[in-house]
Amino acid sequence: MGSLQSAHRPWFARPLARTRILDEMRSTGLDVHEVEKPVAFEQGLSLLVYPHIRILPSHSVRIAFSPEDPEMPCVHAKGPDCPAHRNPDGSLCLWYPKDSAARRWCPGDSGVQLLAIIVRHLRWEVEYQRTGSWPGFEAPHGYVSPGLDERDNIVG
Repeated sequence: MGSLQSAHRPWFARPLARTRILDEMRSTGLDVHEVEKPVAFEQGLSLLVYPHIRILPSHSVRIAFSPEDPEMPCVHAKGPDCPAHRNPDGSLCLWYPKDSAARRWCPGDSGVQLLAIIVRHLRWEVEYQRTGSWPGFEAPHGYVSPGLDERDNIVG
C-alpha cells in the first residue's frame, strides 16, 4: 500500500485519503463519523467512533490527527477510565514515537489497523482493571524512553 504522507502536506489534507480511512474504519461495522470538520483539510482530521456491543462495548473514541504530527493520532476514549497507559492529557498511550513501524500505526496503514490497535489497548485496560497486571507489551516510560521493535527488543 502506498504512503499517504506527502512531502508538503499532511496525509489527511487529501480528500481521497480522508475518505479511505473513514471507509476502512466503517468496514469493521463500527459507526465512525468525521467531526469538527476544518475549513481547510490541512488543519486536521477528527473522527468519532461510537460504541459497538461486540467490538467496543463500553467506550466511544475520538481520534484526532493534527498537522503538527500527522503520524501520531491523539486518541481519547470515553468510558471506564484506566490511568495505566494514558498520557498526561488523558489520551491513550498506544505506542512510543521510537517504536518500530510494526509496533505503531503509520500513514499508509489502514484505518482497520488503527482501530485494531485502539480496541486491543482498551481491552488491555479492562484486563488491567480486573487483574492489576498489564497483559501487553510495554517499554519503559519517560521523556527519553526507548521504543520497542516487533520482537519487544528495546531500541533507540
